[in-house]
Amino acid sequence: MSVNGGPEVPYIAVLVFRTEVGGGYAPPRFSEDIVLIRACSPDRARAVAETRGREEETSYANEYGETVTWTFVGVADLREALYDSLDENVTLYSRSFDDLARYRQVFSADLAPHGSEP
Repeated sequence: MSVNGGPEVPYIAVLVFRTEVGGGYAPPRFSEDIVLIRACSPDRARAVAETRGREEETSYANEYGETVTWTFVGVADLREALYDSLDENVTLYSRSFDDLARYRQVFSADLAPHGSEP
């Protein structure tokens, strides 16, 4: 049960991150993490997802002394999970990509994923 008494259900959130390496010689990279969150409503699940994304922001020096910065871009998608048998706060899937504009074009909520029927 949640604090307000409503039942918590599992949600899948897609978190998008931008990675930049100091020096400016390489373009930024983008990645997405798919995580499981338990919450009593979609609004609460989004708030938890956004907090998690901000908490994962970091900067560190790589082996060449360059600063690598991970920045949270936002929640790309949030949906109630199909199954309730997974542990919470587990990253289920992660991949990287080079072009955020293309990502938004392909995976926008207003567009069907590439290769699907219209």
